[in-house]
Amino acid sequence: MACNCFEKISNDLDQRFREAVKENCVEVVESEFENHGFVIAKGDWSPIYLKYIFRYRKAKKNGSPEVRCTNLENSVFMSYCPFCGTKFEGEDGKNAEIQATFK
Repeated sequence: MACNCFEKISNDLDQRFREAVKENCVEVVESEFENHGFVIAKGDWSPIYLKYIFRYRKAKKNGSPEVRCTNLENSVFMSYCPFCGTKFEGEDGKNAEIQATFK
């Protein structure tokens, strides 16, 4: 990993939340960034991704909008650490095959 910002901030947030709820917490079930992935490709990649959502209403045959929305979404990995600015040295993506698991 190019930097340890995600691990450092995750640990810091976990500690702060545990401190804030220590009087009323029986068990911590989950403590992590919500949108994270594991990339199997050469180089260094961001463990966190941004999810971009595009919702729209299609036109009916008469031109009025449908009641329900149609959803499109895509996940975008960052090229630079958003905390310290370090560049991730993964392949540029033009010829790289990226396999990722998302949570």
